[in-house]
Amino acid sequence: YPPSVIDNFLSICFYRSGKGYGDLEAFRSLANDMDAHEAKFPKKLEHNRLFYFAIPPNVFAETGVAIKQTCMSDKGWSRMIIEKPFGRDLTSCEELLDILAKNFDEHQLYRIDHYLGKEMVQNLLILRFGNLWFDRIWNRDNIQCVMLTFKEPFGTDGRGGYFDKYGIIRDIIQNHLLQVMTLMAMEPPTKADGPESGDFIRDAKVQVLKAVS
Repeated sequence: YPPSVIDNFLSICFYRSGKGYGDLEAFRSLANDMDAHEAKFPKKLEHNRLFYFAIPPNVFAETGVAIKQTCMSDKGWSRMIIEKPFGRDLTSCEELLDILAKNFDEHQLYRIDHYLGKEMVQNLLILRFGNLWFDRIWNRDNIQCVMLTFKEPFGTDGRGGYFDKYGIIRDIIQNHLLQVMTLMAMEPPTKADGPESGDFIRDAKVQVLKAVS
């Protein structure tokens, strides 16, 4: 990008710090900053707020509670993006989801796996269902085995504490590779375009998981 584009982008970015992830005073300060920014656009009828939780999973809950108490938009929607892992086991996952459910409606929560954003992973659906040749042979009569290989050209690189707590198997196998497996094995979704297509793709993936021993 040309320097002018980068400078224009950086001019609307700002940084705020706090004493902790649930620091209400810090979030109130952030809310004041957002109010001041939105006041620059008085003709705009709606001001939406999107919060991306680029933080450790064990502080999702307290961060969500702090945002709920201080930073929700009163002139538009407020949404939270939380990235896996959602807890370290079933119990901690249920505790996290319970706290979030008490503070947010389901349509305000987006649970994501960043691995699905990789270009090759995104191309799997097109490769399978947009290719007549593959569509004819992609079945148990013609394919004996599918092997999923995960390779990275680097080590833990500062993520040792995270892996010590959650484990590489939880991080990679039950999240990234399980998602890829469902894309590889799922039946064609009932609908693959339009605003509700994500729901149909999810349902097709869930059917694969239900069929696994």
